[in-house]
Amino acid sequence: MFKYVLFIVLILGFNGCFDKEPEEIKIGFVAGLSGKYSNLGTSIRDGFILAFDEIDNNINGQKIKIIQKDDKQNKEEAKKAINYFIKNNIKLIVGNGTSSMTKVSLPIINKHKDSLMLSVTASSSDFTGLDDNFLRIQVNHSAKIYEALNQYIIKNKYKKVFFIYDSNNLSYTKGYTGFFQDMIIQNGGDNFVGNVDLNLPYKDIIKKIKAVENDLILVVGNSVDSANFIQYLRVNNINQKVLITGWAKTIDFITNGGKAVDGCVVSSEYDEQSKDKQFITFVDKFKKKYKKEPSVFAAQGYEMAQILIQNLKDSTDIATLKQRILKIKKYNGLQGNIIFDKYGDVFREYFMMEVKNNKFRKIN
Repeated sequence: MFKYVLFIVLILGFNGCFDKEPEEIKIGFVAGLSGKYSNLGTSIRDGFILAFDEIDNNINGQKIKIIQKDDKQNKEEAKKAINYFIKNNIKLIVGNGTSSMTKVSLPIINKHKDSLMLSVTASSSDFTGLDDNFLRIQVNHSAKIYEALNQYIIKNKYKKVFFIYDSNNLSYTKGYTGFFQDMIIQNGGDNFVGNVDLNLPYKDIIKKIKAVENDLILVVGNSVDSANFIQYLRVNNINQKVLITGWAKTIDFITNGGKAVDGCVVSSEYDEQSKDKQFITFVDKFKKKYKKEPSVFAAQGYEMAQILIQNLKDSTDIATLKQRILKIKKYNGLQGNIIFDKYGDVFREYFMMEVKNNKFRKIN
């Protein structure tokens, strides 16, 4: 009788094992999803989610669950989001949108060796060359990456640069302007002839610009703030060439800036007019799902998801995920290759673009 009962228990036990559903793969996502920086965060999220929708949020029978948190471009909110993920055993985290918020989150992540943070757009040199729990698909600021920009500066003989920056994302701003100023000096130019916080009243910034001789205005800010400020420049008859950064390179920049932003230039790794088949397919899918054109950030979010999907198919072990991603090293992006170094920093080809007739167009 005992043997018979034991046999029944074992059978039921085995059946229970076979009926058990595979554990979910949970991915934490954190970025600025509200407020004036939300265009960046929501664009990354939309592209990221699109890639997982294409595989029905399922990898090898395991359901993918993306848990979203809004850091509101606020240090305490960023900490709260990361601590929530850690407390709830969510070890794979995509974020943050800006370098400043990434700088807040990363020290917390690095205390947990089995966790990994992947940033889609953080480009500060603060994260470069570190063996930590972090990798990204946005290039870090360096003269090597921005060679096309360097050649553009030399060709047009820009020497006196007036620098305007957003103090709310200093980690990004400092990295970009550090290499840029070195580049100008090496080409025979001066230190920045002026530098002003974009968050000051525009009329005060205008006075400072008019007070010094300058031949190029560098604006480091998000798309809407950059566009609004450039409009104010033109209204006040300041017509120097304006260089923006990749942070501002979105449709919103052109929509908000109108004719005032015509002629603005930027160094970029994405050409919105590209005929690359993979890119066109992505654009079509994105427009079908969201009823709008994708930004550069949406494309990068999609690429990050594709890299994750490729590697999670082989193993869902987050503790070894960074090593597995770096072992493959080279991935096909929507436009060109994404090539990782041993630290998880990437190389991509950059080129110059200019706003012409309401579109970003590649400069040959």
